[in-house]
Amino acid sequence: MHAPILAAYLGSDPVAASSLSDMANPLRHVDIVDHRFLRPGRSAQILIVDCREPKLSEQSLGKLSPEMMQLALVSENGLYRKAIFASGYSDYLLWPLIEQEVLSRLAACIARIERGSAGLFFSADPLVQKSCDLLAQRVDRQTALSELARMVGTNRTTLVNRFEASFGCGPMTWLRHYRMAEAARRLRSGHESVAEVAESLGYGNSNNFSTAFKAIQGLSPLRYRKMALRREKPV
Repeated sequence: MHAPILAAYLGSDPVAASSLSDMANPLRHVDIVDHRFLRPGRSAQILIVDCREPKLSEQSLGKLSPEMMQLALVSENGLYRKAIFASGYSDYLLWPLIEQEVLSRLAACIARIERGSAGLFFSADPLVQKSCDLLAQRVDRQTALSELARMVGTNRTTLVNRFEASFGCGPMTWLRHYRMAEAARRLRSGHESVAEVAESLGYGNSNNFSTAFKAIQGLSPLRYRKMALRREKPV
């Protein structure tokens, strides 16, 4: 629906860079790239700093935006949580990498980024915003494109074109992403069961909900909730 969240690996180990990129594939809206290959004008929202290396070039650090979440890549025998969090890192990854851990840590970062990006689902186009408001109010119901167009006083083609201009997708894709963002928010709160979240968003079948959620978030609802609630504290 939008440009992927960009994560940059800061280090000199090509194996680590390649492994991180491969392991992030299930999170379809995340790209991990070696910071040396960032295109001009592109800035990362997540920075993975290879702390296994004794020293990183200040010149390399200066090429990246400081306004990003930072993960420390550390060896198992070099894990000192207190020092990591005290240094300002949001979290850490252990080397050798474990795919599920990489997915969990990245998903936690994404959740925090999305919480700070309320504008992701809102448009300055009055027609599109009116449609978004209606879809959000009817999030637990199935709304046909033709019905939505009629409700906002336009035709299907105009509505789709205006959504494409605002969000890069049509109304039904927007709704699917909105539902899964709302599902993620509710799962993070921990107050509702997966079945309750699914039903509140118009999914009578929890399995269908789980499939839809994983297609966008990259993890099952249960796994997402577990990793979102499980945050190691500094010790």
